[in-house]
Amino acid sequence: MEAEALSMYTTTTDDGQAEVPVTAEPPAGKTFRDFGIAEPICAALEAEGITTAFPIQALTLPIALDGHDLIGQARTGTGKTFAFGIPILERIHESTREPSAPRALVVVPTRELAIQVADDLRLASANLDVNVVTLYGGRAYEPQIDALATVDVVVAPRAGCWT
Repeated sequence: MEAEALSMYTTTTDDGQAEVPVTAEPPAGKTFRDFGIAEPICAALEAEGITTAFPIQALTLPIALDGHDLIGQARTGTGKTFAFGIPILERIHESTREPSAPRALVVVPTRELAIQVADDLRLASANLDVNVVTLYGGRAYEPQIDALATVDVVVAPRAGCWT
């Protein structure tokens, strides 16, 4: 179960790293609005029928939204992308865009996962002025380089997939 996998999280403090136990089970049936997620993100998710947080999201969102790093482990299809993606989109929504400067980089193991993660981030950011770009090898570089001029989030596979 996801709650068992997240029984500890590690955060960086002023005097080093500390492991902090997560004592609570994820709250059942908590919506993204209950976490204080920005209205445009909630509306985009709701338009796709996504209203209630999965257990890994319920456990990680408060930690990530508070600005702490974390590592979450859960089975495929249990909501990990939104668990880290929503806090990224929240920060981007609250910050000012710099020209030609990506604001987030998501590195994944495969091209296929890069495409999937980017699609999920686009879904959640549909009502935001956020540009999500997927970069990977095996296709023309010029359009990818051009996309970097206006990108907010770059999703890319690890370096070995660029050849």
